[in-house]
Amino acid sequence: MIVPLSECIVICIADGAGGRSGGSEAAVMAMDFVRKHASLASSAEACIELLCQIDAAISNNSVAGETTCVLAVVAPDEVFGASIGDSGAWLIPASGDFVNLTQDQQRKPFIGAGCVRPIPFRHQNPKGSLLVATDGLLKYTSAEQIIAVCRQHPTDVATRRLIELVRYPSGALPDDVTFILGEF
Repeated sequence: MIVPLSECIVICIADGAGGRSGGSEAAVMAMDFVRKHASLASSAEACIELLCQIDAAISNNSVAGETTCVLAVVAPDEVFGASIGDSGAWLIPASGDFVNLTQDQQRKPFIGAGCVRPIPFRHQNPKGSLLVATDGLLKYTSAEQIIAVCRQHPTDVATRRLIELVRYPSGALPDDVTFILGEF
């Protein structure tokens, strides 16, 4: 989900925890919460607070299960946010090493457990592409392949090619694959 604001763009990806009931409901609740409160995402610390509020709301819902969540804010001179779970956010420059903004995040507990500790991230003067993605992309192909696709193709072509990286010969996907790819 992308929420454009006057001074920044708020990006959110949520992926309901599989193997448990209510994952889809938890992901939808997380996205709705961010959509309604996007203007509060004014710093990495504020993003942590938003994710904690989402965790409390979902943990008190009898239908919702658990979800991952990456909340990223693209401001004029930086990208910042917070995350929990196995979804991620990467900065992919035109050359050199990519930056895994969410490398220090905790995989569990997921949002909805009622006890999350989101990990903040911040990067000054980002250049290149920003990829915010669920584990359906990040876990089922290599970082090298993802980076190569993002560097070798315009964004509209890269989005189709990224899906093909994880598609089985049968045409099925190994997991839910959701991502947002944009250029600075």
